[in-house]
Amino acid sequence: MPLRLFRWAERIYNDVLAFHQLSFQATSLAFPSLAFPQTPSSDTELTEELDLIIKNKRITPVFQPIVNLKTGSIMGYEALSRGPSGSPLQYPSTLFNIAIRNNRLLALEQVCREAALSHVTALGANQRLFLNMNAEVIKDPDFRGGLTKTLLLRQGLNPDQVTFEITERTAITDFDSFSKSLNHYREQGYRIAVDDAGAGYSSLEAITALKPHYIKLDRSIVHNVDKDPLKQAMLDAMYKLSGVIHSKIIAEGIESADELAILISKGVHYGQGYFLAKPSFPPPDISPEVLKAIADCNLRDKLTKSRFRKGLGFCIGDIVEQIPIAQPSAMVNTVEKIFTREQIKGIAVVEDDRPVGLLMKDKLYYHLGTNYGISLYYRRPVERVMDKSPLIVSADLPLEAVSQMAMGREEYNLYDLILVVRDNKLLGAVSVMALLNKITNLQLHRAHNSNPLTGLPGNLVIEDRLKELIEAKEPFAIMYLDLDSFKAYNDKYGFERGDKVLLLTSTVLSLSIAKSGSVDDFLGHIGGDDFIIITKPEYAQNISSTIVEMFDTEVKSQYHPSDLAKGHLEVKNRKGQLECFPIVSISIAVIFSREHAFTNYLEVAEVAADLKKLAKQIVGSCVVYDRKEQRH
Repeated sequence: MPLRLFRWAERIYNDVLAFHQLSFQATSLAFPSLAFPQTPSSDTELTEELDLIIKNKRITPVFQPIVNLKTGSIMGYEALSRGPSGSPLQYPSTLFNIAIRNNRLLALEQVCREAALSHVTALGANQRLFLNMNAEVIKDPDFRGGLTKTLLLRQGLNPDQVTFEITERTAITDFDSFSKSLNHYREQGYRIAVDDAGAGYSSLEAITALKPHYIKLDRSIVHNVDKDPLKQAMLDAMYKLSGVIHSKIIAEGIESADELAILISKGVHYGQGYFLAKPSFPPPDISPEVLKAIADCNLRDKLTKSRFRKGLGFCIGDIVEQIPIAQPSAMVNTVEKIFTREQIKGIAVVEDDRPVGLLMKDKLYYHLGTNYGISLYYRRPVERVMDKSPLIVSADLPLEAVSQMAMGREEYNLYDLILVVRDNKLLGAVSVMALLNKITNLQLHRAHNSNPLTGLPGNLVIEDRLKELIEAKEPFAIMYLDLDSFKAYNDKYGFERGDKVLLLTSTVLSLSIAKSGSVDDFLGHIGGDDFIIITKPEYAQNISSTIVEMFDTEVKSQYHPSDLAKGHLEVKNRKGQLECFPIVSISIAVIFSREHAFTNYLEVAEVAADLKKLAKQIVGSCVVYDRKEQRH
């Protein structure tokens, strides 16, 4: 990864870590009862208890879901181990600490692994099982005995459904050697996760050296992340780092809707915690209430980022295609005939018109092509081999939003069909290729309708945006901007220098929106020295003030010092007479939708024309608001 990004991320990481370590120390001193309990004094008794647990395999596994924060589907389960109920070694912290102190870690890990793999149930074909592994155990030659693979085969699972979680709390002194040990498992299909990222011992070095498939953020980072800017900075750094090394982020310890909302807004891929589901056996599902909370958070995030626009102007429902359907109880041999008769990539599995699964052609033939695949699946219900968690989206979602969701899927599912619903009923499907082609064509169309000088959206795009705003009937503010004395500047300095002033203006407008506006704001170039900004009413005044201040400062750099000293340009008019023109300034006419009952975009232009006349009568940069606003 780039050295600058690594150092920046590690600096933020260390600041956050130091702050929270001091916070914990202060809490422990002030409230001793909240500190971690001390280990019982009879270490011999605990060791004997541990030996009995290992000998009799008295480990109980529980499973906690790891949830896709975009779709609410269960990506996998983390297996957690518990000692006998009522035993001093019931809880994992004490259990594993005693095992480490008495050199029983490998034996205990094997018992825990066997318990987890023997009891895992209802693991979908595309779901994963996360197994905690101490770094020391991974390096132990005895760990390579093949126990894990034997247990997997017994359960009908594949190595690519298992992820080893390597805790960051375990110091790794030789990353080269450790990476070679991990490669032994990577080559077999196992995936790797770095657990407790942010807990602090091996810092970012473990992540950058091991390049895991998943980075599991420690609870200390997730707790109250919605209230802590330092933690949010850490989250941003981790997210950027994950993109560089092609990893996915899993946030552990989510305990509130507010934490969930900020994680979703930051783009975190997966989540885990008591708010989503508690560890239990058998592996739990996600409740309807939690699914609704995830959907609501994603909807709010979408509205925040694209409140006034429908992206490129198209929703996923606009490009949907029909797809064959089958019932979950349909036999695989019957469904397979559909693939042989028709040139299709997938079949939607529906129940009461609602999609409950997806069967892709390549996935079906993969299952049938394995050893005993025909005998295992051919005369069984299609629900045995379908993807139970396909990407299902609402028909009114913008193409770009669906594209992000589709490309954020696991590599195994990356090119699966996208199922589209309206009122929860199947509307059809869209292939990733069709989606990307449509987006590309629309982007090319937008490029053709952009201003060739500034690259900003031109008149056709501006008109479309105004039509959308008026149809949506939501409050908005429109800012029309043009330059005063610009023609005189062109006459004196030439069109090439004039173009530089226009580029400077577009830069000033963009920076002003970034400083005083929101991510929803729209900036367009009507033509010549005329621009337009569409924003929320509450941002209009701050944006206007920022523009005036910044423009009046920056435009001076485009003048010769002698002209600046005079404070004006002397340019011959049409009669050949010298005339004085002031330094180029900017006029802004601001229109608020709440003051008008607009029925079409042409009415907006009429109101703007009157305001611009008023602005032109004022010398220097100025802002004129709706007359009804009574503000100047």
